[in-house]
Amino acid sequence: MYYPYLRGRQNELLCLRELLNAGKLSTKVIPIIEPVKFSSTFFSTLTKFIELGRTVIVIRNPKVGSFLKELTDMKMNIEKQNDEKKKIKLQETLDKYRSVWNDSSIQKAYIVDSDIVSKILENKIAGKDTVMINLKKGNYHFYEEYGDKITGKYTVVPKGEDFEDIIEDEMIMLEDGYRKAKRNIDYIQNPDEAFSRNHIVYKKRGFVGFSDFSIVGNEYEESGFAPLAIAIHIMYFGNKEELRVHHFVSESNESISDPARKFEEAMNSLIEWEGFDDLPQTIGLKSLVECYDVGKFPGLGVIKKYSLMHHIEMMGKYLEAK
Repeated sequence: MYYPYLRGRQNELLCLRELLNAGKLSTKVIPIIEPVKFSSTFFSTLTKFIELGRTVIVIRNPKVGSFLKELTDMKMNIEKQNDEKKKIKLQETLDKYRSVWNDSSIQKAYIVDSDIVSKILENKIAGKDTVMINLKKGNYHFYEEYGDKITGKYTVVPKGEDFEDIIEDEMIMLEDGYRKAKRNIDYIQNPDEAFSRNHIVYKKRGFVGFSDFSIVGNEYEESGFAPLAIAIHIMYFGNKEELRVHHFVSESNESISDPARKFEEAMNSLIEWEGFDDLPQTIGLKSLVECYDVGKFPGLGVIKKYSLMHHIEMMGKYLEAK
């Protein structure tokens, strides 16, 4: 099983929702979402998973973004609201969101830290019913000390660390295989890179699944900025079924002006790439090509969304064929 780890930004959520709507999110793919915004897009995406009876893992203690603060702010706004009609409407919205958040079909998950370990040991959290996510390599000390007491339904662990010798329960291998450049223009120096072989080896190594941060990477940034270059990151399978990523970069990179031209240049590189015809024809890839064909610049966030859709659909197809 593939468990893509997404940070719940707008276009990452839309990626999942559009794949669901198109019937292209394989049942071999179960997303892990760390919510970063208390938004209608987040809850409508969860609602779509619930409606279709599909599994999604949602982290209850996000470590980045403003989700928890925005939830608190919404509660405070309701309390301070003097207009009774507005107050009722806000409360109805919050109640609807709470209903989705607490739906029994949403798989709860927690990022493991000392606070979560304490709550499990105090029976404030039912660890056995949750997915325990270890982002820090040093977390294995918790399992050395408490063992099965804090082992979850599934335990996500960093690849190649000491967890594998301690945890005997079902584990998911997590690796950030994406080498994020400081600037898009830097990808010109290294346009093609290895990404992962975990989809090939995870079963042999005793894992029930594998996880990664796709083309986004583990590093979280609150907001972006206008880049000198536009880069399109496309996943593909190498000669031995290993996963690789190719970076297609614009050419007119002297200033931040004319992003539409930059997009066209990057897409020219993609279309003319020798491996283009062998790429899986996913809706994400087709959407990029369609924008190119009609001369439309979709925006930087949408470009990333389509590239992410391509990766997730491609992995589902791969696992279904095995």
